[in-house]
Amino acid sequence: MSSFRFGDFILAPDERKLTRNGIELTLGARAFDMLNFLVANRHRVLTKAEILDAVWPDVAVEESNLTVQVSALRKALGPKSLVTIPGRGYQFVLSVEEVAPASAQVAETPAASNPKILVLPFTNTSNDPDQEYFSDGITEDIITDLSKVAALSVVARNTAFTFKGRAIDVAHTAQRMNLTHVVEGSVRKSGNRVRINAQLVDGATGHPIWAHRFDRDLTDIFDLQDQITEAIVAALRVRLIPSERAAIQSRPTDNPQAYEIYLQARYHHLRLDKQNYAIASRLAQQALDIDPEYDLAWALLAISQTGLFGLSASAEHGLQAAERALALNPDLSEALAAKAFVLAGLGRFDEAFKLHERSLQLDPNSYDVRFLYGRACFQTGRHADAIVHWERAAELSETALPATTNLSMSYEATGQHEKALDSARRSLARAERALSENSSDSYALICGALALAKLGEAERTKQWALRVKAVDPDDPSIDYNIACALALLGETETALDTLEACLPKVDPVTFSVWVKQDTDLDSLRGTPRFQRLVQDLDARVANAKTKLDD
Repeated sequence: MSSFRFGDFILAPDERKLTRNGIELTLGARAFDMLNFLVANRHRVLTKAEILDAVWPDVAVEESNLTVQVSALRKALGPKSLVTIPGRGYQFVLSVEEVAPASAQVAETPAASNPKILVLPFTNTSNDPDQEYFSDGITEDIITDLSKVAALSVVARNTAFTFKGRAIDVAHTAQRMNLTHVVEGSVRKSGNRVRINAQLVDGATGHPIWAHRFDRDLTDIFDLQDQITEAIVAALRVRLIPSERAAIQSRPTDNPQAYEIYLQARYHHLRLDKQNYAIASRLAQQALDIDPEYDLAWALLAISQTGLFGLSASAEHGLQAAERALALNPDLSEALAAKAFVLAGLGRFDEAFKLHERSLQLDPNSYDVRFLYGRACFQTGRHADAIVHWERAAELSETALPATTNLSMSYEATGQHEKALDSARRSLARAERALSENSSDSYALICGALALAKLGEAERTKQWALRVKAVDPDDPSIDYNIACALALLGETETALDTLEACLPKVDPVTFSVWVKQDTDLDSLRGTPRFQRLVQDLDARVANAKTKLDD
Protein backbone atom coordinates (compact mmCIF):
# COMPACT_ATOMS: atom_id res chain seq x y z
CA MET A 1 0.00 0.00 0.00
CA SER A 2 1.14 3.54 -0.66
CA SER A 3 2.26 5.88 2.08
CA PHE A 4 0.96 9.41 2.48
CA ARG A 5 2.98 12.57 3.02
CA PHE A 6 1.40 15.71 4.53
CA GLY A 7 3.77 18.49 5.54
CA ASP A 8 6.56 16.98 7.65
CA PHE A 9 4.52 13.83 8.36
CA ILE A 10 4.55 10.43 6.62
CA LEU A 11 1.75 7.97 7.29
CA ALA A 12 2.63 4.34 6.45
CA PRO A 13 -0.61 2.32 6.90
CA ASP A 14 0.97 -1.11 6.31
CA GLU A 15 3.63 -0.50 8.93
CA ARG A 16 1.15 1.30 11.23
CA LYS A 17 3.67 4.12 11.57
CA LEU A 18 3.33 7.89 11.63
CA THR A 19 6.63 9.75 11.42
CA ARG A 20 7.54 13.41 11.53
CA ASN A 21 10.88 14.37 10.03
CA GLY A 22 11.87 10.69 10.28
CA ILE A 23 10.96 10.39 13.99
CA GLU A 24 8.16 7.95 14.81
CA LEU A 25 5.23 9.42 16.75
CA THR A 26 3.23 7.50 19.30
CA LEU A 27 -0.45 7.20 18.48
CA GLY A 28 -3.01 4.98 20.12
CA ALA A 29 -4.49 2.19 17.98
CA ARG A 30 -7.88 3.91 17.67
CA ALA A 31 -6.33 7.27 16.79
CA PHE A 32 -4.16 5.59 14.14
CA ASP A 33 -7.18 3.79 12.64
CA MET A 34 -9.13 7.05 12.59
CA LEU A 35 -6.27 8.89 10.89
CA ASN A 36 -6.07 6.16 8.22
CA PHE A 37 -9.80 6.43 7.57
CA LEU A 38 -9.78 10.26 7.46
CA VAL A 39 -6.79 10.40 5.08
CA ALA A 40 -8.25 7.74 2.77
CA ASN A 41 -11.50 9.75 2.58
CA ARG A 42 -9.94 13.21 2.67
CA HIS A 43 -11.93 14.48 -0.32
CA ARG A 44 -15.21 14.53 1.59
CA VAL A 45 -16.81 15.24 4.95
CA LEU A 46 -17.17 12.08 7.06
CA THR A 47 -20.14 11.77 9.37
CA LYS A 48 -19.58 10.80 12.98
CA ALA A 49 -21.51 7.58 12.35
CA GLU A 50 -19.20 6.62 9.47
CA ILE A 51 -16.10 7.17 11.60
CA LEU A 52 -17.51 5.26 14.56
CA ASP A 53 -18.41 2.30 12.31
CA ALA A 54 -14.95 2.27 10.71
CA VAL A 55 -12.88 2.67 13.88
CA TRP A 56 -15.06 0.69 16.30
CA PRO A 57 -16.64 -2.01 14.07
CA ASP A 58 -19.27 -4.13 15.82
CA VAL A 59 -18.69 -2.26 19.07
CA ALA A 60 -21.20 0.13 20.62
CA VAL A 61 -19.33 3.19 21.89
CA GLU A 62 -20.34 6.67 22.95
CA GLU A 63 -19.61 9.72 20.81
CA SER A 64 -17.25 11.03 23.52
CA ASN A 65 -14.74 8.35 22.42
CA LEU A 66 -14.68 9.98 18.99
CA THR A 67 -14.05 13.40 20.51
CA VAL A 68 -11.10 12.07 22.51
CA GLN A 69 -9.43 10.61 19.40
CA VAL A 70 -10.04 13.76 17.36
CA SER A 71 -8.35 15.75 20.13
CA ALA A 72 -5.38 13.34 20.09
CA LEU A 73 -4.96 13.71 16.32
CA ARG A 74 -5.12 17.50 16.48
CA LYS A 75 -2.51 17.48 19.22
CA ALA A 76 -0.20 15.32 17.09
CA LEU A 77 -0.82 16.95 13.69
CA GLY A 78 -1.79 20.51 14.57
CA PRO A 79 -5.18 22.14 15.26
CA LYS A 80 -5.88 22.87 11.57
CA SER A 81 -5.42 19.27 10.40
CA LEU A 82 -9.06 18.31 10.99
CA VAL A 83 -12.01 20.60 10.36
CA THR A 84 -15.21 20.16 12.33
CA ILE A 85 -18.28 20.61 10.15
CA PRO A 86 -21.09 21.55 12.57
CA GLY A 87 -23.96 19.11 12.42
CA ARG A 88 -22.17 16.83 9.93
CA GLY A 89 -18.79 15.49 11.02
CA TYR A 90 -15.10 15.92 10.24
CA GLN A 91 -12.75 16.32 7.26
CA PHE A 92 -8.97 15.91 6.99
CA VAL A 93 -7.79 19.07 5.22
CA LEU A 94 -3.98 18.96 5.13
CA SER A 95 -2.48 18.70 1.63
CA VAL A 96 -1.72 15.02 1.01
CA GLU A 97 0.79 13.53 -1.42
CA GLU A 98 0.51 9.80 -2.08
CA VAL A 99 3.90 8.12 -2.47
CA ALA A 100 4.77 4.63 -3.62
CA PRO A 101 6.19 2.22 -1.03
CA ALA A 102 9.71 2.57 -2.43
CA SER A 103 9.51 6.34 -2.14
CA ALA A 104 8.33 6.02 1.45
CA GLN A 105 11.35 3.87 2.25
CA VAL A 106 13.65 6.46 0.71
CA ALA A 107 12.04 9.10 2.92
CA GLU A 108 13.31 7.21 5.96
CA THR A 109 16.94 7.28 4.70
CA PRO A 110 19.40 10.05 5.52
CA ALA A 111 18.67 13.46 4.01
CA ALA A 112 21.62 13.32 1.59
CA SER A 113 20.02 10.42 -0.28
CA ASN A 114 16.57 12.01 -0.28
CA PRO A 115 16.91 15.74 -0.92
CA LYS A 116 14.09 17.90 0.43
CA ILE A 117 13.98 21.23 -1.42
CA LEU A 118 12.29 24.59 -0.90
CA VAL A 119 12.08 26.81 -4.00
CA LEU A 120 11.74 30.38 -2.78
CA PRO A 121 9.65 32.74 -4.95
CA PHE A 122 12.03 34.32 -7.45
CA THR A 123 12.41 38.06 -7.00
CA ASN A 124 11.15 40.36 -9.74
CA THR A 125 14.11 42.68 -10.46
CA SER A 126 12.52 44.27 -13.53
CA ASN A 127 11.83 47.96 -13.29
CA ASP A 128 8.15 47.18 -13.79
CA PRO A 129 6.09 45.81 -10.83
CA ASP A 130 3.54 44.56 -13.37
CA GLN A 131 6.08 41.85 -14.29
CA GLU A 132 5.44 40.15 -10.92
CA TYR A 133 3.17 37.65 -12.69
CA PHE A 134 6.15 36.52 -14.80
CA SER A 135 8.60 35.86 -11.95
CA ASP A 136 5.84 34.04 -10.02
CA GLY A 137 5.10 31.92 -13.10
CA ILE A 138 8.76 30.95 -13.48
CA THR A 139 8.90 29.93 -9.81
CA GLU A 140 5.73 27.86 -10.05
CA ASP A 141 7.00 26.03 -13.13
CA ILE A 142 10.33 25.17 -11.49
CA ILE A 143 8.48 23.82 -8.42
CA THR A 144 6.24 21.77 -10.72
CA ASP A 145 9.16 20.41 -12.75
CA LEU A 146 11.23 19.42 -9.71
CA SER A 147 8.16 17.70 -8.24
CA LYS A 148 8.18 15.35 -11.24
CA VAL A 149 11.49 13.82 -10.06
CA ALA A 150 10.66 10.87 -7.82
CA ALA A 151 13.93 11.07 -5.85
CA LEU A 152 13.20 14.64 -4.69
CA SER A 153 10.83 15.91 -2.03
CA VAL A 154 9.73 19.43 -2.99
CA VAL A 155 7.90 21.83 -0.68
CA ALA A 156 4.48 22.62 -2.13
CA ARG A 157 3.81 25.85 -3.97
CA ASN A 158 1.37 27.20 -1.37
CA THR A 159 3.95 26.78 1.41
CA ALA A 160 6.80 28.16 -0.71
CA PHE A 161 4.87 31.33 -1.55
CA THR A 162 4.39 32.20 2.12
CA PHE A 163 8.04 33.34 1.91
CA LYS A 164 7.34 35.78 -0.93
CA GLY A 165 8.84 39.20 -0.24
CA ARG A 166 10.53 38.06 2.98
CA ALA A 167 14.24 37.94 3.77
CA ILE A 168 15.07 34.61 5.39
CA ASP A 169 18.00 32.92 7.06
CA VAL A 170 18.45 29.89 4.81
CA ALA A 171 20.27 27.71 7.34
CA HIS A 172 17.72 28.45 10.08
CA THR A 173 14.76 27.84 7.75
CA ALA A 174 16.32 24.63 6.46
CA GLN A 175 16.79 23.33 9.99
CA ARG A 176 13.25 24.29 11.03
CA MET A 177 11.66 22.67 7.94
CA ASN A 178 14.07 19.71 7.76
CA LEU A 179 15.32 20.84 4.33
CA THR A 180 18.50 19.70 2.65
CA HIS A 181 18.54 22.48 0.02
CA VAL A 182 16.97 25.80 -0.91
CA VAL A 183 16.65 27.26 -4.41
CA GLU A 184 16.53 31.02 -4.75
CA GLY A 185 16.84 33.44 -7.63
CA SER A 186 15.66 36.50 -9.48
CA VAL A 187 14.02 37.29 -12.81
CA ARG A 188 14.60 40.40 -14.89
CA LYS A 189 12.49 40.77 -18.00
CA SER A 190 13.08 43.60 -20.46
CA GLY A 191 11.44 43.62 -23.86
CA ASN A 192 12.08 40.26 -25.50
CA ARG A 193 14.99 39.38 -23.22
CA VAL A 194 14.96 37.67 -19.85
CA ARG A 195 17.75 37.23 -17.31
CA ILE A 196 17.39 34.64 -14.57
CA ASN A 197 19.86 34.26 -11.71
CA ALA A 198 19.43 31.00 -9.80
CA GLN A 199 21.37 29.22 -7.11
CA LEU A 200 21.08 26.02 -5.09
CA VAL A 201 22.00 26.51 -1.43
CA ASP A 202 23.13 23.84 1.01
CA GLY A 203 20.60 23.86 3.86
CA ALA A 204 23.14 22.85 6.50
CA THR A 205 25.69 25.59 5.77
CA GLY A 206 23.73 28.25 3.91
CA HIS A 207 26.43 28.23 1.21
CA PRO A 208 25.67 27.98 -2.54
CA ILE A 209 26.70 24.71 -4.16
CA TRP A 210 25.57 25.74 -7.65
CA ALA A 211 24.80 29.13 -9.18
CA HIS A 212 24.33 30.37 -12.70
CA ARG A 213 23.08 33.36 -14.66
CA PHE A 214 20.98 32.75 -17.76
CA ASP A 215 20.41 35.37 -20.47
CA ARG A 216 17.95 34.39 -23.18
CA ASP A 217 15.37 35.58 -25.64
CA LEU A 218 11.82 35.00 -24.45
CA THR A 219 11.39 32.54 -27.29
CA ASP A 220 13.78 30.24 -25.38
CA ILE A 221 11.90 30.44 -22.06
CA PHE A 222 10.83 26.79 -22.03
CA ASP A 223 14.35 25.53 -22.81
CA LEU A 224 15.62 27.88 -20.11
CA GLN A 225 13.26 26.44 -17.49
CA ASP A 226 14.30 22.92 -18.48
CA GLN A 227 17.98 23.87 -18.17
CA ILE A 228 17.48 25.33 -14.69
CA THR A 229 15.59 22.27 -13.48
CA GLU A 230 18.09 19.82 -14.95
CA ALA A 231 21.03 21.82 -13.59
CA ILE A 232 19.55 21.69 -10.07
CA VAL A 233 18.95 17.95 -10.40
CA ALA A 234 22.53 17.43 -11.65
CA ALA A 235 23.95 19.49 -8.76
CA LEU A 236 22.06 17.20 -6.38
CA ARG A 237 23.66 14.20 -8.13
CA VAL A 238 20.27 12.75 -8.96
CA ARG A 239 19.92 10.86 -12.24
CA LEU A 240 16.82 11.57 -14.32
CA ILE A 241 15.11 8.58 -15.88
CA PRO A 242 13.73 9.09 -19.42
CA SER A 243 10.09 9.39 -18.28
CA GLU A 244 11.02 12.12 -15.77
CA ARG A 245 12.97 14.04 -18.39
CA ALA A 246 9.99 13.80 -20.75
CA ALA A 247 7.62 14.97 -18.00
CA ILE A 248 9.80 18.00 -17.24
CA GLN A 249 9.89 18.97 -20.91
CA SER A 250 6.10 18.57 -21.30
CA ARG A 251 4.25 21.91 -21.46
CA PRO A 252 0.57 22.86 -21.88
CA THR A 253 1.70 25.01 -24.80
CA ASP A 254 4.82 25.06 -26.94
CA ASN A 255 4.48 28.76 -27.68
CA PRO A 256 6.36 31.11 -25.32
CA GLN A 257 4.27 34.11 -26.32
CA ALA A 258 1.00 32.28 -25.56
CA TYR A 259 2.50 31.16 -22.25
CA GLU A 260 3.44 34.70 -21.20
CA ILE A 261 0.00 36.06 -22.13
CA TYR A 262 -1.64 33.24 -20.16
CA LEU A 263 0.40 34.20 -17.07
CA GLN A 264 -0.89 37.77 -17.40
CA ALA A 265 -4.47 36.50 -17.79
CA ARG A 266 -4.04 34.34 -14.70
CA TYR A 267 -3.16 37.39 -12.60
CA HIS A 268 -6.40 39.17 -13.57
CA HIS A 269 -8.42 35.95 -13.35
CA LEU A 270 -7.92 35.99 -9.55
CA ARG A 271 -9.77 39.33 -9.33
CA LEU A 272 -13.52 38.98 -9.71
CA ASP A 273 -14.78 42.37 -10.89
CA LYS A 274 -15.92 43.36 -14.37
CA GLN A 275 -12.72 45.14 -15.33
CA ASN A 276 -10.48 42.19 -14.41
CA TYR A 277 -12.82 39.58 -15.89
CA ALA A 278 -12.73 41.53 -19.16
CA ILE A 279 -8.93 41.81 -19.16
CA ALA A 280 -8.52 38.10 -18.33
CA SER A 281 -10.97 37.18 -21.09
CA ARG A 282 -9.15 39.29 -23.69
CA LEU A 283 -5.75 37.94 -22.71
CA ALA A 284 -6.94 34.33 -22.72
CA GLN A 285 -8.38 34.85 -26.18
CA GLN A 286 -5.08 36.35 -27.34
CA ALA A 287 -3.23 33.28 -26.03
CA LEU A 288 -5.71 31.05 -27.89
CA ASP A 289 -5.30 33.03 -31.11
CA ILE A 290 -1.63 32.04 -30.93
CA ASP A 291 -2.19 28.46 -29.73
CA PRO A 292 -5.76 27.19 -30.24
CA GLU A 293 -4.83 23.91 -28.44
CA TYR A 294 -3.95 25.60 -25.12
CA ASP A 295 -6.34 23.79 -22.75
CA LEU A 296 -5.60 25.89 -19.66
CA ALA A 297 -6.31 29.08 -21.61
CA TRP A 298 -9.69 27.67 -22.74
CA ALA A 299 -10.58 26.89 -19.11
CA LEU A 300 -9.58 30.38 -17.99
CA LEU A 301 -11.57 31.93 -20.85
CA ALA A 302 -14.65 29.96 -19.76
CA ILE A 303 -14.41 31.26 -16.19
CA SER A 304 -13.89 34.85 -17.33
CA GLN A 305 -16.79 34.71 -19.78
CA THR A 306 -19.08 33.31 -17.11
CA GLY A 307 -18.05 36.09 -14.74
CA LEU A 308 -18.86 38.70 -17.38
CA PHE A 309 -22.13 36.95 -18.22
CA GLY A 310 -23.18 37.24 -14.57
CA LEU A 311 -22.63 40.99 -14.79
CA SER A 312 -24.57 41.20 -18.08
CA ALA A 313 -21.34 42.29 -19.73
CA SER A 314 -21.17 39.42 -22.22
CA ALA A 315 -23.60 37.38 -24.27
CA GLU A 316 -21.29 34.34 -24.01
CA HIS A 317 -21.78 32.25 -20.88
CA GLY A 318 -18.53 30.25 -21.23
CA LEU A 319 -19.98 26.80 -21.88
CA GLN A 320 -18.42 26.46 -25.33
CA ALA A 321 -14.98 27.42 -24.04
CA ALA A 322 -15.22 24.97 -21.13
CA GLU A 323 -16.25 22.14 -23.42
CA ARG A 324 -13.38 22.98 -25.78
CA ALA A 325 -10.94 22.70 -22.85
CA LEU A 326 -12.37 19.31 -21.90
CA ALA A 327 -12.24 18.10 -25.49
CA LEU A 328 -8.51 18.83 -25.46
CA ASN A 329 -7.96 17.31 -22.02
CA PRO A 330 -10.86 15.43 -20.37
CA ASP A 331 -8.88 15.05 -17.13
CA LEU A 332 -7.89 18.68 -16.71
CA SER A 333 -9.15 19.60 -13.24
CA GLU A 334 -9.30 23.33 -14.08
CA ALA A 335 -11.47 22.59 -17.12
CA LEU A 336 -13.88 20.47 -15.07
CA ALA A 337 -14.09 23.21 -12.44
CA ALA A 338 -14.63 25.81 -15.18
CA LYS A 339 -17.53 23.90 -16.71
CA ALA A 340 -19.03 23.40 -13.24
CA PHE A 341 -18.80 27.17 -12.69
CA VAL A 342 -20.54 27.79 -16.03
CA LEU A 343 -23.35 25.35 -15.17
CA ALA A 344 -23.81 26.86 -11.70
CA GLY A 345 -24.15 30.27 -13.37
CA LEU A 346 -26.97 28.80 -15.45
CA GLY A 347 -28.66 27.39 -12.35
CA ARG A 348 -27.77 23.77 -13.19
CA PHE A 349 -26.30 22.90 -9.78
CA ASP A 350 -26.84 19.11 -9.85
CA GLU A 351 -24.67 18.83 -12.96
CA ALA A 352 -22.17 21.32 -11.54
CA PHE A 353 -21.61 19.36 -8.34
CA LYS A 354 -20.84 16.15 -10.24
CA LEU A 355 -18.08 17.97 -12.13
CA HIS A 356 -16.82 19.62 -8.95
CA GLU A 357 -16.48 16.22 -7.28
CA ARG A 358 -14.45 14.86 -10.19
CA SER A 359 -12.22 17.94 -10.35
CA LEU A 360 -11.54 17.60 -6.61
CA GLN A 361 -10.58 13.95 -6.97
CA LEU A 362 -8.14 14.84 -9.76
CA ASP A 363 -6.49 17.78 -8.00
CA PRO A 364 -7.50 18.70 -4.43
CA ASN A 365 -4.63 21.22 -4.35
CA SER A 366 -5.81 23.44 -7.20
CA TYR A 367 -6.91 26.94 -6.22
CA ASP A 368 -9.52 27.07 -9.00
CA VAL A 369 -10.94 23.67 -8.02
CA ARG A 370 -11.28 24.62 -4.36
CA PHE A 371 -12.52 28.18 -4.83
CA LEU A 372 -15.15 27.36 -7.44
CA TYR A 373 -16.40 24.32 -5.52
CA GLY A 374 -16.76 26.50 -2.43
CA ARG A 375 -18.68 29.08 -4.45
CA ALA A 376 -21.23 26.50 -5.62
CA CYS A 377 -21.62 25.26 -2.03
CA PHE A 378 -22.25 28.80 -0.83
CA GLN A 379 -24.84 29.45 -3.54
CA THR A 380 -26.80 26.38 -2.47
CA GLY A 381 -26.60 27.06 1.26
CA ARG A 382 -23.96 24.41 2.02
CA HIS A 383 -21.97 26.84 4.15
CA ALA A 384 -19.98 24.28 6.15
CA ASP A 385 -18.70 22.74 2.91
CA ALA A 386 -17.99 26.20 1.49
CA ILE A 387 -15.81 26.93 4.52
CA VAL A 388 -13.74 23.78 3.96
CA HIS A 389 -13.07 24.59 0.31
CA TRP A 390 -12.52 28.33 0.76
CA GLU A 391 -10.13 27.85 3.68
CA ARG A 392 -8.11 25.46 1.53
CA ALA A 393 -8.20 27.92 -1.39
CA ALA A 394 -6.92 30.66 0.93
CA GLU A 395 -4.00 28.40 1.89
CA LEU A 396 -3.23 27.52 -1.72
CA SER A 397 -2.92 31.16 -2.76
CA GLU A 398 -1.47 33.63 -0.28
CA THR A 399 -2.36 36.59 -2.50
CA ALA A 400 -5.80 35.77 -3.91
CA LEU A 401 -8.61 37.78 -2.29
CA PRO A 402 -11.89 36.01 -3.20
CA ALA A 403 -11.66 33.11 -0.74
CA THR A 404 -10.93 35.18 2.38
CA THR A 405 -13.49 37.80 1.34
CA ASN A 406 -16.27 35.24 0.92
CA LEU A 407 -15.39 33.13 3.95
CA SER A 408 -16.82 35.63 6.42
CA MET A 409 -20.31 35.18 4.97
CA SER A 410 -20.30 31.42 5.48
CA TYR A 411 -18.85 31.80 8.96
CA GLU A 412 -21.68 34.23 9.79
CA ALA A 413 -24.24 31.84 8.28
CA THR A 414 -23.01 29.09 10.62
CA GLY A 415 -22.95 31.36 13.69
CA GLN A 416 -19.17 31.65 13.91
CA HIS A 417 -18.90 35.40 14.38
CA GLU A 418 -15.30 35.52 15.64
CA LYS A 419 -14.09 33.49 12.67
CA ALA A 420 -16.03 35.81 10.37
CA LEU A 421 -14.13 38.75 11.84
CA ASP A 422 -10.84 36.89 11.48
CA SER A 423 -11.61 36.29 7.79
CA ALA A 424 -12.28 40.01 7.37
CA ARG A 425 -8.92 40.85 8.95
CA ARG A 426 -7.15 38.40 6.64
CA SER A 427 -8.93 39.86 3.63
CA LEU A 428 -8.01 43.41 4.63
CA ALA A 429 -4.34 42.42 5.04
CA ARG A 430 -4.30 40.88 1.56
CA ALA A 431 -6.05 43.91 0.07
CA GLU A 432 -3.57 46.31 1.66
CA ARG A 433 -0.68 44.21 0.36
CA ALA A 434 -2.13 44.26 -3.17
CA LEU A 435 -2.71 48.01 -3.02
CA SER A 436 0.88 48.61 -1.93
CA GLU A 437 1.84 47.23 -5.36
CA ASN A 438 -1.02 48.83 -7.34
CA SER A 439 -3.04 51.60 -5.68
CA SER A 440 -5.70 51.38 -8.43
CA ASP A 441 -6.45 47.67 -7.95
CA SER A 442 -10.25 47.85 -8.12
CA TYR A 443 -10.87 44.39 -6.74
CA ALA A 444 -8.52 44.90 -3.79
CA LEU A 445 -10.28 48.19 -3.02
CA ILE A 446 -13.76 46.68 -2.95
CA CYS A 447 -12.63 43.63 -0.93
CA GLY A 448 -10.91 45.97 1.51
CA ALA A 449 -14.02 48.15 1.80
CA LEU A 450 -16.15 45.10 2.64
CA ALA A 451 -13.61 43.92 5.22
CA LEU A 452 -13.49 47.37 6.84
CA ALA A 453 -17.29 47.43 7.07
CA LYS A 454 -17.31 44.04 8.79
CA LEU A 455 -14.72 45.33 11.23
CA GLY A 456 -16.88 48.40 11.97
CA GLU A 457 -14.53 51.01 10.47
CA ALA A 458 -17.19 53.20 8.87
CA GLU A 459 -15.07 56.17 7.75
CA ARG A 460 -12.37 54.05 6.11
CA THR A 461 -15.07 51.95 4.43
CA LYS A 462 -16.55 55.05 2.81
CA GLN A 463 -13.13 56.34 1.76
CA TRP A 464 -12.29 53.04 0.06
CA ALA A 465 -15.71 52.96 -1.60
CA LEU A 466 -15.09 56.42 -3.06
CA ARG A 467 -11.68 55.33 -4.30
CA VAL A 468 -13.00 52.24 -6.09
CA LYS A 469 -15.84 54.21 -7.69
CA ALA A 470 -13.25 56.66 -9.02
CA VAL A 471 -11.31 53.75 -10.54
CA ASP A 472 -14.38 52.06 -12.09
CA PRO A 473 -17.71 53.94 -11.82
CA ASP A 474 -19.74 51.58 -14.05
CA ASP A 475 -19.25 48.09 -12.61
CA PRO A 476 -22.49 46.71 -11.08
CA SER A 477 -20.51 44.18 -9.02
CA ILE A 478 -18.67 47.04 -7.33
CA ASP A 479 -21.99 48.80 -6.62
CA TYR A 480 -23.44 45.56 -5.25
CA ASN A 481 -20.52 45.16 -2.84
CA ILE A 482 -20.73 48.80 -1.79
CA ALA A 483 -24.39 48.18 -0.98
CA CYS A 484 -23.33 45.19 1.14
CA ALA A 485 -20.81 47.35 3.00
CA LEU A 486 -23.43 50.04 3.64
CA ALA A 487 -25.88 47.43 4.91
CA LEU A 488 -23.22 46.16 7.34
CA LEU A 489 -22.76 49.72 8.60
CA GLY A 490 -26.50 50.07 9.18
CA GLU A 491 -27.09 52.62 6.40
CA THR A 492 -30.21 50.84 5.19
CA GLU A 493 -31.76 53.37 2.83
CA THR A 494 -28.51 54.20 1.04
CA ALA A 495 -27.76 50.48 0.68
CA LEU A 496 -31.21 49.88 -0.82
CA ASP A 497 -30.80 52.84 -3.19
CA THR A 498 -27.53 51.32 -4.42
CA LEU A 499 -29.06 47.87 -4.86
CA GLU A 500 -32.03 49.31 -6.78
CA ALA A 501 -29.59 50.98 -9.17
CA CYS A 502 -27.29 47.98 -9.78
CA LEU A 503 -29.44 44.84 -9.68
CA PRO A 504 -31.36 45.60 -12.91
CA LYS A 505 -27.98 45.61 -14.69
CA VAL A 506 -26.93 42.06 -13.77
CA ASP A 507 -27.87 38.52 -14.79
CA PRO A 508 -30.87 37.58 -12.62
CA VAL A 509 -30.09 33.85 -12.41
CA THR A 510 -26.64 34.48 -10.95
CA PHE A 511 -27.66 37.21 -8.53
CA SER A 512 -31.01 35.83 -7.36
CA VAL A 513 -29.15 32.82 -5.92
CA TRP A 514 -26.37 34.94 -4.43
CA VAL A 515 -28.61 37.57 -2.83
CA LYS A 516 -30.56 34.91 -0.96
CA GLN A 517 -27.38 33.53 0.69
CA ASP A 518 -25.43 36.76 1.21
CA THR A 519 -25.31 37.37 4.97
CA ASP A 520 -23.96 40.88 4.38
CA LEU A 521 -27.51 41.83 3.38
CA ASP A 522 -29.27 40.26 6.38
CA SER A 523 -30.10 43.62 7.96
CA LEU A 524 -32.17 44.51 4.87
CA ARG A 525 -34.26 41.35 4.58
CA GLY A 526 -37.18 42.58 6.67
CA THR A 527 -37.70 45.76 4.62
CA PRO A 528 -40.44 45.90 1.96
CA ARG A 529 -38.03 47.52 -0.52
CA PHE A 530 -35.56 44.62 -0.28
CA GLN A 531 -38.35 42.07 -0.59
CA ARG A 532 -39.54 43.78 -3.77
CA LEU A 533 -36.00 43.66 -5.17
CA VAL A 534 -35.85 39.90 -4.54
CA GLN A 535 -39.29 39.45 -6.14
CA ASP A 536 -38.15 41.42 -9.19
CA LEU A 537 -35.05 39.23 -9.53
CA ASP A 538 -37.17 36.07 -9.26
CA ALA A 539 -39.57 37.39 -11.90
CA ARG A 540 -36.67 38.06 -14.25
CA VAL A 541 -35.36 34.54 -13.62
CA ALA A 542 -38.76 33.05 -14.50
CA ASN A 543 -38.91 35.20 -17.63
CA ALA A 544 -35.42 34.09 -18.69
CA LYS A 545 -36.34 30.42 -18.24
CA THR A 546 -39.52 30.92 -20.27
CA LYS A 547 -37.49 32.33 -23.14
CA LEU A 548 -35.12 29.37 -23.01
CA ASP A 549 -38.06 26.94 -23.16
CA ASP A 550 -39.65 28.69 -26.16
